[in-house]
Amino acid sequence: MRIASSLKIISDWESRLSTISPEIDQKYAEEAYLYENSLHDYMQGAWPIIEGGRKFVDGWHIEALCEHLEAVYAGQIKHLLINVPPRTSKSTIVSVGFPSWCWLKEASLQFLYISYGSRLSIKDSVKCRRIISSKWYQDRWKHKFKLSGDVNSKIRFDNDKTGYRIATSIDGFGTGEGGDIIILDDPNSAGDADSEAVRESTNDWCDNVLSTRLNDPEAGRFVVVQQRIHAQDYSGHLLSQQIPGLVHLRLPMEFKESRRCITVPLKSTNGKRWSDPRQKENDLLWPQRFPSEAIELLKKKMNSEYIRSGQLQQDPTPEEGGILKKGDFQWWKKSSPPRCEFVLQSWDTAFSTSATASWSACTTWGLFKDDHQVDNIILLSLWRGRVENPDLRRMILRLAKNYYDTITNYPSPENHICRPDMILIEGKANGTPMLQDLNRAGLIINRFDPLKHGGGDKVARARAISHLVEAGRIWMPAKPPLYDKLRPHADLFVEACASFPNDDDSKDLVDTMSQCLIKFRMQGMIGHPDDAYIMEEFNYNKSKKIY
Repeated sequence: MRIASSLKIISDWESRLSTISPEIDQKYAEEAYLYENSLHDYMQGAWPIIEGGRKFVDGWHIEALCEHLEAVYAGQIKHLLINVPPRTSKSTIVSVGFPSWCWLKEASLQFLYISYGSRLSIKDSVKCRRIISSKWYQDRWKHKFKLSGDVNSKIRFDNDKTGYRIATSIDGFGTGEGGDIIILDDPNSAGDADSEAVRESTNDWCDNVLSTRLNDPEAGRFVVVQQRIHAQDYSGHLLSQQIPGLVHLRLPMEFKESRRCITVPLKSTNGKRWSDPRQKENDLLWPQRFPSEAIELLKKKMNSEYIRSGQLQQDPTPEEGGILKKGDFQWWKKSSPPRCEFVLQSWDTAFSTSATASWSACTTWGLFKDDHQVDNIILLSLWRGRVENPDLRRMILRLAKNYYDTITNYPSPENHICRPDMILIEGKANGTPMLQDLNRAGLIINRFDPLKHGGGDKVARARAISHLVEAGRIWMPAKPPLYDKLRPHADLFVEACASFPNDDDSKDLVDTMSQCLIKFRMQGMIGHPDDAYIMEEFNYNKSKKIY
């Protein structure tokens, strides 16, 4: 056994010696071999060149990033999406270290790096070139390739093995060049998180331009790395496409067991899929750099639950919601709904079948009194779809006759009638013609004027009724017989409320509830639980002449 072991050691050394160039000083040979076979070790060696005197602080997430990128280089991962919090060295590893490391193994690789702004992409390009030009790099790998003197700028540098690294920005890609590996580093700006137009423009540009830029569609690889800023940022757009083979490395600042990240087998996992190694709820991602005190300070600086959830947890939909909290909705745990005194049906209309268009949505609500004779509201039915005008008109007529008739391809029997007492349609540009057409057909429709009755946009209207949700006056039907889950339509609605307004797909559903509750309030049909105490105190003060 000892002889076999000794022979193996000799064989390994002979293998290593065969890769050593006579141009390399022998004192660097072993170190060069180590760096070439580990991106994580390479990053530690290159760190002083990248960051100067700033100390390298290791962390398990850095090893995870490096191993996933090694799998990209090897072609084991063709589409990699990385979502990590800011200031966790993501760009330093992905945009600065990774391409310079890949050229040690395959100098002919061609890289395209794209960011939301040219300033960011140029900064990382300069850092990458600085590593390659450094004495540290040249002492170990000058025999691998040389940078071309005629193409060596901040935005592009080539080597003498046909490899190059190009830095550009969204909408700034006009070279016509392709790449073996295309990397988007922060394709969305945090400053544009609330701009639907900018987000859609970015998503369209990436879909239409990048899809044609791979040198080899079969062997080419895509990497996207960013902090989450919105449910419809480019990461959200990618995830919605359900791309085959897409690997999603999601590393929240605070660990949540229910959302543990599990990816693919890597070289360190012995054939098992890699998973987030944290074991305790709320364990921190990088306590050496970001201890709990620093995290709390970051949270205070972020003035929105959506920003905190997105940028820190890599989930732009807070688990419990933002304006409208999941836990504030009450569960109706009976097989039948309560006896309702009034039923209101609320519509938000849009005329399009496009996959990116807004939804048409309808929710029907029943007003009932609880055991204490307090007014409450329950969701009775829900429908939404992307349909053209004729199909939408037919659906409105169907639900006006029976608000449970929501399954498009399976209409309810003709004798099954559950009519709403009132139908409410938002009188916006596309809702007004529909409202007029239905009125002429004999259907009585009430027009909801967002400016006159709503007091602002969809977000303002949601805030205006959020106190009713918070007060526990809104009920969702649970699913029998155990009642441990909501019925599917109720679950869809509550999830939409939790993600509102940071998910564009949620806005139409939420607005149907806002319209309904505002209308009930205007009609004096429901009030806040505190109203009775306020009036009692007012009447008492009035009787005592206390003003």
